[in-house]
Amino acid sequence: MQNTGVSERSDLLQDDSGYRMELHEIALNQMGMKWGTYSCPYEKKLSFYPVDNTIVSHFRITDPSTIINQQNQRISEKKFVVYRETPEPYDLYIAATKEKTCTFFELSMSYSLFEGFRSEESNFLSRFSSYVPTHTPSIHFTASIAPVMYSIINDMQRTSFQGHLRRLYLESKAMELFLLEIAQLDKKDPQAPSKLTKRDIECLHDIKQYIELHFDQPTSIAALSRRAGINQMKLKTGFKQLFNTTIFSYLHSIRMQEARRLLLDENMCVSETADRIGYKHPQHFTAAFKKQFNITPSQLRK
Repeated sequence: MQNTGVSERSDLLQDDSGYRMELHEIALNQMGMKWGTYSCPYEKKLSFYPVDNTIVSHFRITDPSTIINQQNQRISEKKFVVYRETPEPYDLYIAATKEKTCTFFELSMSYSLFEGFRSEESNFLSRFSSYVPTHTPSIHFTASIAPVMYSIINDMQRTSFQGHLRRLYLESKAMELFLLEIAQLDKKDPQAPSKLTKRDIECLHDIKQYIELHFDQPTSIAALSRRAGINQMKLKTGFKQLFNTTIFSYLHSIRMQEARRLLLDENMCVSETADRIGYKHPQHFTAAFKKQFNITPSQLRK
């Protein structure tokens, strides 16, 4: 059999406390992907025993609980964090999820592959290279998961490519994902735009987070302006300047990515999906979805 450079495995981990974790892993030459779902009735300590020097990107996709690291820093839902692993054991703690099931994704790459990304043009890469602690998720290297990242993570899991083409596809998408991580982490430490004060930037980040949490609710520039405490012109121009997209383009992107997830992962019908993401009329949702993905919601469900 031809060696394609791709190996896969699935595991089920559980114990008498009710802790249960399902894992699906793909290993390539210098990188790996891991999709996981888990639940635990009580706080759980997870012990890890790495065998290689690795850079890990951990994406907390759906999880109302938090990871608590050894410095008592909390890594919350819809965030990702980048950290180092070395061949020595370490522990992480996760809070009780009660009856909920949580999902995550991890991208790992070898030190040698990571070194190929190093550049003084990136504030994140420059800071991360000099960061000494290992096995410690840090809030300094944590950022929100951008909508396009969800799409890449889903595409890697669902690709129909096989053999050699599968390996090439996964490698290219993993590279794309990590470049997006770099861009997202660099946004955390930008040079403040000349016309935006520190308070303005904080307000705009708050509005961005508000949109991410309330994308299914109707809103307006006037309402967001009142919430932010800045005028409408500064809100629109500042958001574009800081995040390189308009407010409603960002809102639309989040809605479409969530709709795609609901249709694929939860097998939700089109009308219910439209209602869930804030569309009153399913036909308007269908038109917007087709424009975004070049396929109708009904075709995607099939």
